[in-house]
Amino acid sequence: MKNTNYLYGLNTLRFMAAFFIIAMHTQNNQTLMDLPRLPDMAFLYKGAVSFFFTLSGFLITYIRIGEYEKSGDINMRKFFSNRFYRLAPVYYLVIAFGLLFYWVIIPFIGIESHTDYKLSLALVLYLFFLPNLMNSMHHVGGALHVSWSIGAQEQFYWVLIPFMKYRFKYLVPFLVITTILSVFVSIGNAYNLFGLSQEMQAFVHTMRLHFMSIGALLGYYLYYKKEKLLSLWIFSNKWIQAFLFLSLVGWYGFNTDSKLIKSTITLPLSLLYGWLIINVAANPRNIIKLDNPFFDWIGQRTYGIYMIHMFVIYLVSFFFSKTGFLLENFGLYISCFYLMVFGLSIGLAHLSFTYFEQAIIKWTKRRKAKKKILIPNQVKA
Repeated sequence: MKNTNYLYGLNTLRFMAAFFIIAMHTQNNQTLMDLPRLPDMAFLYKGAVSFFFTLSGFLITYIRIGEYEKSGDINMRKFFSNRFYRLAPVYYLVIAFGLLFYWVIIPFIGIESHTDYKLSLALVLYLFFLPNLMNSMHHVGGALHVSWSIGAQEQFYWVLIPFMKYRFKYLVPFLVITTILSVFVSIGNAYNLFGLSQEMQAFVHTMRLHFMSIGALLGYYLYYKKEKLLSLWIFSNKWIQAFLFLSLVGWYGFNTDSKLIKSTITLPLSLLYGWLIINVAANPRNIIKLDNPFFDWIGQRTYGIYMIHMFVIYLVSFFFSKTGFLLENFGLYISCFYLMVFGLSIGLAHLSFTYFEQAIIKWTKRRKAKKKILIPNQVKA
């Protein structure tokens, strides 16, 4: 029997977004390694990380509102503690291995490595969840570069969660203002209207707050105005649903290098992402059915897949580059390449999820349970 409070289909959306990211990075690495690759496909180069931002903002806000309505408060300590133990183990493990990879392993096997930065600076910025700042200032390599989005999300929550706790009644105006300012900053930064250095431009570009704030806004309205929200034509009319979905697909299939289009599309694109999330998760009249047990299973492991996949791509590329395996048959080669990348990424992420991430979460729960038992006994004594 399905849990009526569970938002079904979102893990499948996670999987689809992760698929586009991995496919894009696979093509890029094949080019760098001078390996055969599929023709350019425009849809691989647009917006998958921004979709994750929208989904993350939506879920975090929706769940925290539930906590606020239940208890009248938001436990910031619990939120950030749980968030830390959920993200930090894999994050720090990938960062540690990434630094070892670029500073020790790559030079040892005679491959040029981009380590034109102080290791101490990298350690400090990565330690304090500022990877987007580090990665904007220096070329750190693909395996470390993927961490930028983790930092951008956490920095948004450093502001959002305290605001929800202490100024909850102003949440909607706060999110609207954040969205408007972020869109204007994004457009201005694209044209360098602020006169920033190239490194600071890259850092500002990582702060796509409008995607997270739009997701948060929609999480708020779904919680408090669900019936009214789902009665809108964009959710109730199947033809409008089809049109909006095709518009989103069309954007991914539309190849453009226009700075104007890329910078101004962010607001309607974030709204389309939010529409898709609500439609899939909460709309009983949804025509886009994505609730799939297998993809749901993979979606639960998306964080590990995202953090690990670049190392897998390097390994698979190195294998084909050194062995020339199947290179004479493009169809078999490309099929084998992608199967190896996705299979190993999912497999390693599953091992991490089962024996590392879940083990740490269970340990923290046991630790907290012991504290709850000890405190009353200490008070009694």
